[in-house]
Amino acid sequence: MAFADPASGPRARPSTVNLAVYLLYAAAGIELINIIISLVYAGALADGAKKAVAGTSQEGAGFGAGANGAVTLIFGILIIVLLVLLAVFVGKGKQVARILTWVLGGLAACCSLGGFAFSLAGESLWEQARKNDPKLPTWDKYNELLYSEVPGWFQPVTTVLGVLLILAILAVIVLLALPASHPYFRKVEAQWEPPAPGDTGYPGGYPPPADGPPHQPPPAP
Repeated sequence: MAFADPASGPRARPSTVNLAVYLLYAAAGIELINIIISLVYAGALADGAKKAVAGTSQEGAGFGAGANGAVTLIFGILIIVLLVLLAVFVGKGKQVARILTWVLGGLAACCSLGGFAFSLAGESLWEQARKNDPKLPTWDKYNELLYSEVPGWFQPVTTVLGVLLILAILAVIVLLALPASHPYFRKVEAQWEPPAPGDTGYPGGYPPPADGPPHQPPPAP
């Protein structure tokens, strides 16, 4: 009786898992680009925000670039490291990494979608603030002043990067949930193989005796 060694050869990685791994690396790259752009223009955005609220009750209310830049850098690096680690261990067929990708990827997508929702609700919140302080500029004027110190491509590019990040994470979640991906993450058990003809499973082809000297094969004729 013999058992096949599951480690004797690498398992073939399904195309769905391959694509999920590539998308995780791509998501890490997108986040890296987003961090770089945000850090480069963090000071310019802070200057635009200060200009927008100058002479109002919001003047000097924490629009510093240093703290915002540090938070962006820390969280961005954590996200990049997490995405790369998930890509590595998902590629190795680790079930834990697959589950973490679903959980953390879902949370990241929800947070990103929440950020977009908050941006869409920004006008309503700003108008509420203007009721308390009529000196505040209109929402359109505020955005004009906020982005007045950065290049015209900044806002559309960062928006597109955010959308691509969400789409990449959602695609990974779907790919890892497809039936074609399931077998790659299952634990491989040793499988019984019938012995080859003439193979008794003992050295020399003869079983050891119950007692006495080792059994010797008969001499050749």
